[in-house]
Amino acid sequence: MNQLPQFFLGGTTATSLPADDAYSDGFLETMRCQSGRVPLWPLHRARLLRSGRVAEAEIAGIEAFLPGIAAACPEDSAKVRLRWGFIGGRPQWDLSLLPLEPAPELQRGVRLFLCRTRLPALETANPGCKLLRRTGYNRASAELPAGEPCEGLLLDSEGRVIESLRCNLLARIGGAWVTPDLRRCGVRGVMRDWLGSRIPLREMDMDLDALCAAEEVALCNSLRGVMPVRELIGRRTWPIGPETRRLQQLTALLW
Repeated sequence: MNQLPQFFLGGTTATSLPADDAYSDGFLETMRCQSGRVPLWPLHRARLLRSGRVAEAEIAGIEAFLPGIAAACPEDSAKVRLRWGFIGGRPQWDLSLLPLEPAPELQRGVRLFLCRTRLPALETANPGCKLLRRTGYNRASAELPAGEPCEGLLLDSEGRVIESLRCNLLARIGGAWVTPDLRRCGVRGVMRDWLGSRIPLREMDMDLDALCAAEEVALCNSLRGVMPVRELIGRRTWPIGPETRRLQQLTALLW
């Protein structure tokens, strides 16, 4: 095969893959393939292990397969969508290699829309894994205004700021970078972890007032790196500031 998309079912080339809802108890890892490699794979691997559901032997099989697919990718940049879960009571994984769409938001910034849908705050420790069944996120996505490019902002059931639909949140408060505490809910993204190992990044509970008081706001994920936020619609606008641009320069080292 010499073009995208490409599909692989358990390490074997496929013409199509099951729908997401065919899987039960599944996890999703969305990764960036860049210049023939998946630079953040070790963090994706760690998150799969953190789920407590995916066996190390299964991850080893994925890990053995992934480098060859990345090296043969016909595009310099691509999106890798890895799914693991149960079909018919048996564990299964598959992988899609998809085009990476342009992201003008990297330069012009993102507008946030506050969604009514709330994430339930868990009483048990949140492992921060990305579930394949994304019912709440899909419901929140349906709230976004039609014809108005923006990204949904999600709060938990107690009104704490958690994340966006596809990204973790970063806020520059008091001259330092902070990010919402995800111990109760939310997806602990690998780009968030990568940044946290390289810059001072403090976790804290954050409400809308604290977010609106921030000097700069940004989003991050494993596909795009860091994207500036320029507006929380109807509440606050921000400049695309120098500290956000510095974070973008840092993540550019990956690509």
